[in-house]
Amino acid sequence: MITIDNIKKLIAKDETRTLELKKTTGELYKGMETACAFLNSDGGWLMFGIAPSLKIVGQNVTDNTRQEVANALRKIEPAIDVEVEYVELPEKPDYYVIAIYFDSNNFKNGPYSFDGRAFYKVESTTALMPRQMYEERLKLSNPQRFSWENTPNSEITVDDIDTELLYQTLHDGIGSRRIHASAMTLQEPAKIMLKLGVARKDGMILNAANVLFGKEPTLLHSQCKIRLARFEGTDKRVFRDQTVCEGNLFEQYDAVMDFCLKHLNLSGRMDSKYRQDTLTVPYEAIKEATINMLCHRSWNAENTTPSLAIYDDRIVFQNPGAFPLGMTWQDFVDDQIGSLPANPTIANVFYRRGTMEAWGRGIGLIMGSCREQGLPVPEIKAVAPFVNLIIWFKQSLADGTKELTPPADSTDTPSHTPSLNDIHPQPRLVSPQDKVFEFCATPRSVSEIANMLGVNDKKWVRKKYVTPFIGTKLQMTIPDKPNSQNQKYRTIDSTVS
Repeated sequence: MITIDNIKKLIAKDETRTLELKKTTGELYKGMETACAFLNSDGGWLMFGIAPSLKIVGQNVTDNTRQEVANALRKIEPAIDVEVEYVELPEKPDYYVIAIYFDSNNFKNGPYSFDGRAFYKVESTTALMPRQMYEERLKLSNPQRFSWENTPNSEITVDDIDTELLYQTLHDGIGSRRIHASAMTLQEPAKIMLKLGVARKDGMILNAANVLFGKEPTLLHSQCKIRLARFEGTDKRVFRDQTVCEGNLFEQYDAVMDFCLKHLNLSGRMDSKYRQDTLTVPYEAIKEATINMLCHRSWNAENTTPSLAIYDDRIVFQNPGAFPLGMTWQDFVDDQIGSLPANPTIANVFYRRGTMEAWGRGIGLIMGSCREQGLPVPEIKAVAPFVNLIIWFKQSLADGTKELTPPADSTDTPSHTPSLNDIHPQPRLVSPQDKVFEFCATPRSVSEIANMLGVNDKKWVRKKYVTPFIGTKLQMTIPDKPNSQNQKYRTIDSTVS
């Protein structure tokens, strides 16, 4: 129970983010707007009977006054149970300070509204809650009910699903021991989707199934796409290459990785008797940034899509979305907290398939791999409605010998406008697959091919750049033992014996 002495201590520093003072209940309506803001922020005290000069003047309280306060509190939704304290002034009988404490509950029951409108605190002021924040609070208060990915969609049928990709995901998940081997007996696509959490027991298919496994996901969800671009210089004036991938999320993942392998330089050095090749940006950083982009994006706005932009001096991953309320990217470094994916169902499928190595380590792995390769510290900037990850290069893509220093206060689009001397002649674009065919003029193992590409995921290299071309572009050196540990591959038109 609060006392006059407690009140004197609370008001000593005037109004703060957690303290609102009113002279009388004549300001009851404005006071309740602030009460709503307290519930949606960090909690706080609302007091009536305090003059602007911070003098405790109190006010006369009648039964009608108590009824007005109770009726105002009933306009707050969801309904709350708070104690209204009437603290009598010792020197003024029948005059009271009305004190009400509103406790924050970390948004679990929010967002709260008063008289149909939601408010929150911006420093010490009360403001209307923006729509995007309101929707985020709704999702936090009831993730299952308000989650876009878990919304059943009657327009999605099994015919819309790439069943081959579905079976491959199940097989890979069992192989990575993230799905129990007993699931191998599942044959019906509906049962596999149920196992993966993208369908319900009543047969309804969720939005997540379409964006993960859809044959043409953009027919139902136009935002299921990603834009990829390579620009000349350091701004967006001149394109060297651009494309839009409108496939499902696994196709988008492959498209991003291929695009980066196509446009990022390889550098090599001799370590003992072996050549060590590395990409301009570590493969691990690209992989984790891509997975983060696909798993954490917001799906609510149909006019916003992720994008990847490669410049001479940096690569920018731009993703629609935001960090969880009250958190910044620093909270996710060095395993300070667990994973909080914006789309846990989608993230879980990536994890169970084996594409995502671990939960909640993406940002830490990106920072660590860039540090190990001597790159500047990546930047992460949240500018609504996007989150931007910027990885600066150590050397310019246009001139591999030119050392780069990122601006002290860099942005996604530098203020520097390049002169004509900054624009370099457009070279012939060589795809990663062409690099593999050229490299295999001499028989090469999957490990050697992966090293040449600067990739440490041999399974992905085999799947993307070797297996699809056996018999057409590549041939095995030991064809009667395809799984031999000594197996190598060479281009079919190679004259090397």
